[in-house]
Amino acid sequence: MTDIPESAIKPSEKIDELSQVAQKLPQETEAPEAIPYMISFAKYNGRMCEISELSKNKAKKALGVFKTIGTKICSEADYRKCCIGRIPVRYGGEYKKLYRGLPEDVELKETKLQDDARIFYFDIEPERKFYVVAIRENHLETKKVRR
Repeated sequence: MTDIPESAIKPSEKIDELSQVAQKLPQETEAPEAIPYMISFAKYNGRMCEISELSKNKAKKALGVFKTIGTKICSEADYRKCCIGRIPVRYGGEYKKLYRGLPEDVELKETKLQDDARIFYFDIEPERKFYVVAIRENHLETKKVRR
């Protein structure tokens, strides 16, 4: 049978010091994945916005959507859980006006409020940012025939 050295059996003072230091380190209470999205108006398109024209119910619904995004949306999957629409907006027709001033790789989306009212936005999941582009009382005319 092999003999275990005496120094390996005795408690080390260094280990005790390390455990005390580790106990003093701040512990994160939540995982970084649990941090909700930040809402930004940095890419807001004032010319396309009709926020001042929202009726009471639509304005209330818009505030509810923003509250949900800022408190409960932590990942792309949470949009579905919280019933926040992620309807893709194509780059064409009247929608082109919404894309003015946005980076080319942006995937614009919309969520319905009530009737024709919409919030147009894009988000960047790794940064957990929700960029509001426009809030509309009336839906954009998508079936215009141009000659």
